[in-house]
Amino acid sequence: MSTEIEKDIICPQCGESQKYRLYASINAKENPDLKRRILSETLFDWRCKRCNYFAAMAYSFLYTDPEANYIICVTPGGETRSVEPTQEIQSYTKRTVKNLAELKEKILIFDIGYDDVAVELVKSALCTIIARTYQVNRVHAYFSRINEGEMEFAIFLPRRQEPVYHSTKLEVYRQSQEVLRALDFVDPSGFTRVDSKLAKRILQEYQNTED
Repeated sequence: MSTEIEKDIICPQCGESQKYRLYASINAKENPDLKRRILSETLFDWRCKRCNYFAAMAYSFLYTDPEANYIICVTPGGETRSVEPTQEIQSYTKRTVKNLAELKEKILIFDIGYDDVAVELVKSALCTIIARTYQVNRVHAYFSRINEGEMEFAIFLPRRQEPVYHSTKLEVYRQSQEVLRALDFVDPSGFTRVDSKLAKRILQEYQNTED
């Protein structure tokens, strides 16, 4: 079940003390409204009742979807949080993410039954192309949706607040799955961070086998 905690927080602008409800854990099956608010990016919004100061709250918690068999540990800023898998979730896909954008992306990926490791391989290839196209050194990409046989990604570029959207053929995803099969990749049993660093290691390993 979802676990709620009520805490007193002080507005950094006016100093008013107010109650704030946060969640130590969220169960998507039991509380679908909380899931919808995560996907709409509103669950963690806070606004001061006195001065109208706005903030997006960030804190550690667990997100579980027992129907889709996955659990995600959210650790803002990459802070260390030790989570030992219980027997109940041993068969679950277990991930760690460091921000709410990554949490939303994992939910979107797992809800359509896709492999997030394969998606990261697709993102790695796409970001390389995007970086060359826009002549930038750093690109962040987040899976958005499947649209007309293509995978759509929100691309965040340096010095731009709003994302640009780029798509790639589903064939690239299937090729990424083939790479994982060729390497006999096995999903780790514990909580794992699946990100661009892991994708680069996998692609380097695959290239080494091709040489």
